[in-house]
Amino acid sequence: MDVLMDTIKSRRSIRKFLADTVPDDVIREIIEAGMNAPSGCNSQCWQFIAVKDKTLQKRIADGTEDGIREFYRDADYGPAFIESRIKQTTFFKNAPLVIFVFLTRLDYYDQRAAKYYQELGFSHGEMMTALGSPDILSVGAAIENMLLAIHAKGLGACWMNDPVVSSKNICSILAVPDDWQLISVIPVGKSAYTPQPKPLKKIDEVLSIR
Repeated sequence: MDVLMDTIKSRRSIRKFLADTVPDDVIREIIEAGMNAPSGCNSQCWQFIAVKDKTLQKRIADGTEDGIREFYRDADYGPAFIESRIKQTTFFKNAPLVIFVFLTRLDYYDQRAAKYYQELGFSHGEMMTALGSPDILSVGAAIENMLLAIHAKGLGACWMNDPVVSSKNICSILAVPDDWQLISVIPVGKSAYTPQPKPLKKIDEVLSIR
């Protein structure tokens, strides 16, 4: 338990990486850690694509940049703002490995309840939201397992969501099925720097024991 808590407490988000490659067996261990996360209705509603090929990474980063320029085309913030958004959203291209995490579909275990939601006019997405978003939470749990496994392997990673604004371009380049929803992009590699401790709220600010 002490080792686990040390791993949890010492993990940091890493945004600059060395060029060292990540072996395939390590990639598989990282994904296996994610697969062992709890998921709503044991749906295992996730898919992962691990990209090592630098040419493909660049294509995806270019597509992400195009999506950023399109999304902010009417924003009156000037070119410096756009360039900063591009930099913050595409730095994954500098990592030796990038993992793209997708949400598939969570089929609710109680079909009678699901049918009733449908009769009330709820779409599947609206039902998931009404139930507390178990599909999104399931993928988040998988990502956290992966981040901890990455850290335990002596590697660094960053949980990125900004690229999702360009999900249409990314999904097209990766040729994924239409019903896969891009949730996160995780660059992985050996850290090129030592991150600083992160400030945390005091436990009494967030915990109420009753």
